[in-house]
Amino acid sequence: MAQQITLQEAVKMVPNMSTIFIGGFAHVRACMAFSREMIRQKKHDMYFVSSGPTVHVDLLAAGRVITKMEVAYSGIETIGPAPNVRRRIEEGDLQVEDYTNLTMTMRLYGGAIGVPFMPTKSMLGSDLEKKSLMKRLEEKMAVVACPFTGEAVGLVPSINPDVGVIQVQRVDTDGNVQIDDALASDVDGLKASDMKIVLAEEIVSTDVIRKDPKKTVVPGLMVDFIVEVPHGAWPTAMYNFYDYDQDHIEMYAEMCRTEEGWEKYKKEWVLPSEEKILAKLGEKHLKKLKARKTLGY
Repeated sequence: MAQQITLQEAVKMVPNMSTIFIGGFAHVRACMAFSREMIRQKKHDMYFVSSGPTVHVDLLAAGRVITKMEVAYSGIETIGPAPNVRRRIEEGDLQVEDYTNLTMTMRLYGGAIGVPFMPTKSMLGSDLEKKSLMKRLEEKMAVVACPFTGEAVGLVPSINPDVGVIQVQRVDTDGNVQIDDALASDVDGLKASDMKIVLAEEIVSTDVIRKDPKKTVVPGLMVDFIVEVPHGAWPTAMYNFYDYDQDHIEMYAEMCRTEEGWEKYKKEWVLPSEEKILAKLGEKHLKKLKARKTLGY
């Protein structure tokens, strides 16, 4: 049975120098509270893997939590390139290996189902097949002849992170996880990981989960730890709970154009506790972001 712990305890359990999968795709269900807490606890030398991370990976790069990452995308959706990721790469403090969204998704799926590699035609014929930034090329992808047709097929290595973290709508006290919207790579990334941590907007009774079992995407017997973190994805969105905070994301991107701006943002919006951050936002602002029942956002 999953153990309920606090956000601070969850982050404390992640060793430095771990390989970590952190869920969220673009401006949806990003593990923002978890990422902020990693900076507060001065985590470092993490190896980050994900398919389509956005603001949270930029935070982790800015806070020097991650030093290597394998991703398919690292920008700020609706705005453009991730400013802190770019700066850390230019400084030589962050190494990146590029894959496509499909191949990263396949690699996590391979890890989840326990096979060493996955076949794909994505990347074939592109520079992603022929160039490697931090891994030996033969470790990135292999091209083989299909044993049935003889056609070229790419094989990409599966991933089994040390730690997997996702933020979802709800989880029950037994650890049964429900997601209301698109799964992206979150379920596979969590299942592929050795330690599984689930952050949820709310922790509910098993009776609530049983009312709509089709939304249950990870059974509690697979989950190690659960954490209740309301607004844990802010300023990104949580379907059926709140929309993404475009004004704040734009402010973040503008401030982080410089290192000085990032340091100011960190002092104001990262280092304070989650409770203080929500209090600073204010009830009126949070109500403005609250999802409408007819739309989910």
